[in-house]
Amino acid sequence: MSIEDEYRSVRYGAALSRMDHVGLLRIRGDDALDAVDAVCSGDLWVRDGRMLQTLILDERGQPVADVYVCPDYDACILMVEGMTTEQFSTCLARNADPDLEIALEDLRPEHELISLHGPYAWEVLSKWLTPDIIGLPYLSFYGFDRGTCFRAGKTGEYGYDLVIRSEDAQDARRELLELVRSVGGSEVSLGTLDLCALENGFFSVRNGSVEGLTPVELQLQWRLSARKQFPGSAAIEARRATGISRRLTYFVARDGVNPGDQVRGPDAPVGEVMAAAFSPGIGGVVGTVLLDIPVAYPGIDEFFVPNEGSAQPIRTVSSPLIVNRSLLVNPHHHSYATREDVLNPPMWEGSLP
Repeated sequence: MSIEDEYRSVRYGAALSRMDHVGLLRIRGDDALDAVDAVCSGDLWVRDGRMLQTLILDERGQPVADVYVCPDYDACILMVEGMTTEQFSTCLARNADPDLEIALEDLRPEHELISLHGPYAWEVLSKWLTPDIIGLPYLSFYGFDRGTCFRAGKTGEYGYDLVIRSEDAQDARRELLELVRSVGGSEVSLGTLDLCALENGFFSVRNGSVEGLTPVELQLQWRLSARKQFPGSAAIEARRATGISRRLTYFVARDGVNPGDQVRGPDAPVGEVMAAAFSPGIGGVVGTVLLDIPVAYPGIDEFFVPNEGSAQPIRTVSSPLIVNRSLLVNPHHHSYATREDVLNPPMWEGSLP
């Protein structure tokens, strides 16, 4: 299946994906949340049954993991991208109080993670699980007989992550894929999910290099605590004290732009392309560019990427870059069968440079 077909599943129907790249951990004990708080960059002000998105940084202040923290009564469930269970365990041992009473459990041997995304993902899950699923708030979760359902997602569409017991996972995938196909969807790759996340301004440890960059340059300061010390906090403070020279900004272009390309202004170089991918929804390239602070703003169309004997113009933009179909679909009134009743403005309302 082409990336255009996969993309259409996410943006117009529903998409199923295996999330084998995500670590699943549970920390048990009365001190579970305190242990997680010691290694994560954000303030863990989150109650049971809700989710918080945060980061784990290295000592240089660079993001090494993107984490969902999910308190569950006497335990804390973690979904971790970018760090193995062994690496997380090492980080925990290095930074958490050794006197804390906790037990770390890797859920992966007994569980699998399956995700659903799309404007009609809720319809698929309501048929497979329960109609009550349409009332589950974003960044919350609940348990059912075969696992746990997390209302999350990074594509800009309705999204659900399902932690399923391994003995039930094969049947669950088969049943879900059948329902996904009934709403014009398909199974999609991680690359397609990453593209959709890029279009909506979600941080990904895979979309572009973070070498030498901290959340300050990456516009992720909202994930940093101002009240506590955490791995990399000293480096963050040092970076703030000296000031930053560049900041991440989104862009669009027609073609011919790749990660690592130099970006120039009318008179001099102004930055470097960090991530770039072709978007079927826009009909051109979308991505991020690390720009000099004086020009790190959306709405500038004077930049270009030098190519062999030519120059490819780019335009800086704000995220989200597209109109997500899920913004137009109301689960209480709409369905895939009546999708023609949903107002469908253009996915991309701008123009390419």
